[in-house]
Amino acid sequence: MKILIFNRSFYPDVEATGQFLTELCEDLTLYGHSVTVICGKPYHSDNKKYNLKKMNIVRVWGTTLPKHILIFRLINLGIYFLFSFFAGFLISEKPDLIIAQTDPPLSCLLGLFFSKWYRVKFIYSVKDMHPEVGIITGKLKNPILNFILEKSNMISYKKADMIISIGLDMKQKICEKGVNPKKIEVINDWADISEITPIETDKNSFLEKNNLKDKFIVMYSGNIGLTQGLERIIDLANHFKKNNILRFVLIGEGASKLKLQEKAKELNLENIIFLSYQQKNELKYSLSAANIHLITMEKGLSGVMVPSKIYGILACGRPFLGLVDQDSEVSTIANDYKCGFIIDPNDTEKIVSTTEWALSHKQELENMGKNSRKAAVEKYNRKISTSKFNEIISKI
Repeated sequence: MKILIFNRSFYPDVEATGQFLTELCEDLTLYGHSVTVICGKPYHSDNKKYNLKKMNIVRVWGTTLPKHILIFRLINLGIYFLFSFFAGFLISEKPDLIIAQTDPPLSCLLGLFFSKWYRVKFIYSVKDMHPEVGIITGKLKNPILNFILEKSNMISYKKADMIISIGLDMKQKICEKGVNPKKIEVINDWADISEITPIETDKNSFLEKNNLKDKFIVMYSGNIGLTQGLERIIDLANHFKKNNILRFVLIGEGASKLKLQEKAKELNLENIIFLSYQQKNELKYSLSAANIHLITMEKGLSGVMVPSKIYGILACGRPFLGLVDQDSEVSTIANDYKCGFIIDPNDTEKIVSTTEWALSHKQELENMGKNSRKAAVEKYNRKISTSKFNEIISKI
């Protein structure tokens, strides 16, 4: 089957949506599909090797202005949308199926339009719900923009032949909009458990490289964006600033990183380290270096998005502290596999006391880590999710 996909982020971009889509496309080609991806310039990679075997990458021109300024973000996404629209007419072969993801938020309109143009089926693969993400975080306050996003997504939900949700909580949110639940399939994001594996502490080069040997590491690894509420980590580091063993490690890039670095500097925090995204082949070392990981989301975001970082954490066999809503997908994983703590994002006292508990209960953390790896192997691994995607494509 010839599949045409719209999403701005793609290989060699290190953003999560781009990495997941790249792995999905690689696996779809193994199932015999011909895949064309219309994507944009990568934000966080200077890797010039843009070609992947067995798939056609159409990389449209675009800007990579700083995303922490809203108008620049809109320009980046708007230019991708415009050039992708033209690119949709210029592909070499008529597709049999169109898939659109949610980067940018109006990509659904590209998918819907070209499904009508080529008279083929349309799958809307929802990674984040818009405009809900912007409204809940307070970043989107323009009523006209919110109206456009809401109407565009509602049309796409109703007109799509199939919707892919990345969590049961997200499926419920979409159903609440009046969408037929029979056309919504849940396919979790994943980790490649053959590549991301637990690394023993004495064999972990990441620790020595970053002067972290013999430290207790609380790590956040992923997008340092607008929806994570990462100011809490700075506050936590400030509370433990006199503890010589504890280190907070933030890995990634995003719209909030500069602001967090400035706040850490103002507080003279020497126990917090900021690092850039790690290369894919280094992820197992960086993720395995943590004694416990932090997963944070602004209150009220459950169902609107699912933090993809959790799957790499599970694959590396590490426990996590989830500062998320109790009805979130992260909470479901923690409860089902006993591999993490779930705390209300605003309960500062509980966050501090749980961190203190973790410092003195390393064996219990190791046991929770084993449960994490079990979850990755049994349910949240790449082969399971991409094969389910292939089954849905065949079905539709």
